[in-house]
Amino acid sequence: MVAEERKSNAALLRYRVGLVLIWIGVLTWLPFIVMRASGYKPSLFWFLPFHLIGVIGGSRLRKTARLELGAEAPQKNAFRSIGHSLIFIGILVWGVYFYLKLVAGQPVEVGDFLPFHLSGIFGGILFLLLGYFANRRRANDTG
Repeated sequence: MVAEERKSNAALLRYRVGLVLIWIGVLTWLPFIVMRASGYKPSLFWFLPFHLIGVIGGSRLRKTARLELGAEAPQKNAFRSIGHSLIFIGILVWGVYFYLKLVAGQPVEVGDFLPFHLSGIFGGILFLLLGYFANRRRANDTG
């Protein structure tokens, strides 16, 4: 009994640490935005690793913790599929940016691609939330 409680406490702690890592990864961009607004042009590569480690690492940590806690995977629906697709497309935008910048040697700016990235990410999150509420409503109607 005590060992099971410790295991669930550890999983809950991992879930919370994952959430903190995601927020740190997202908030990494605040200093970048402030520097850009003040006229300084910082390199994207100083901030990108911290963003990716926080967001990807945090989401993996949360998924592992959810599995350890025995939480059910969210039920799939059209909203969730559209949400994941939009997030995927929002991330793929950076493939074009890095291709143009590193392979083709074109002078491209981060600001030209950021609106498309954020539209995909925030649009995807909106659809994931709609899917969550649709599943919740369906569960309340049947139960």
